[in-house]
Amino acid sequence: MSKQDQFRRFLYWIDDFDPAVFKPRLEALGYTVSPARLTQCEVLRASGKHVFFAVPDVWNRLCARQGSWYRDSARAGATMLMTGERLPGEFDRYLDAELELSDFVPERLPSEQELVALTKTDEYRSRRPSGWEKVKWWEPLFFKIYFTFTRAWRRGERLRHHWLGHRANHANFLARRHTTVIDGEEVPYSVTENAGVCSSCVEFFNVTEPGARKLVRSCPGSISIAGAPKDAYVDVRPVDS
Repeated sequence: MSKQDQFRRFLYWIDDFDPAVFKPRLEALGYTVSPARLTQCEVLRASGKHVFFAVPDVWNRLCARQGSWYRDSARAGATMLMTGERLPGEFDRYLDAELELSDFVPERLPSEQELVALTKTDEYRSRRPSGWEKVKWWEPLFFKIYFTFTRAWRRGERLRHHWLGHRANHANFLARRHTTVIDGEEVPYSVTENAGVCSSCVEFFNVTEPGARKLVRSCPGSISIAGAPKDAYVDVRPVDS
C-alpha cells in the first residue's frame, strides 16, 4: 500500500443538507452515516463505507474560537460531509476537495522572525476573524493538561510557546509567503511542526482559500480526536466538480 493510499478522503460541502434526506439515501447505497458530535475534525474518521458529517453548530462546540474561521467564511451555514471513497455521481455537485498524504518535506521551516512577519501581513490582519485571537481564560490550562497528557506538547510547554505558530500557520495560507511548486502551482504549506498547529480544520476542510491547493499539517487535537496523520503533510486539492 502506498503512502497516499494510507490516508485518502473526499470532502463534500452541502448548502441544503437535510439528514432526513441524505442519511437514508446514503444508507440505501450501503453507507453507515455518523455525525460529528464534539468537534468538526471528527469527520476525518471517515473510511471505507463509513461517512461522517458535521452540521454548522459543531463549529460552535469544543473548538468554538477556532470555528470563527468557518462562521466568518462563505461556508457558514453549510454542512460538511467526508468520505473515505468517492460517492456516486449524484453527489458530484457537492464534491469540494480530495485529501491524501503527501511526500513533501520542506527544506526548512521559517524562523521565529519569519513567523512574526507572517502575522503582520495585510492578508492575515485583514481577514482573520474577530474572534480568532480572543483566547478564553480556560483555554491555556485546558491545552496544557490535554496536550501534555497526549504527549503532543513537551512537559512544561504552554499555549504561549505555540501561540505564534497558531497564527502564522493560518497567515501563510492567506499570504502565501512560504510555498512549494507542485504541478506548476505555488502551494502554501504549514510552517510549524504538529505541536505548533491549531485548527488545521480550517485548511483541511477548505474553509479559507477554497480554490487553492494546500499542504497541511494536522493540529494535535485532530490527531488525538480523529486520528489525523502525524509528522506528514496532507495534500488538499480542490475539485472542480
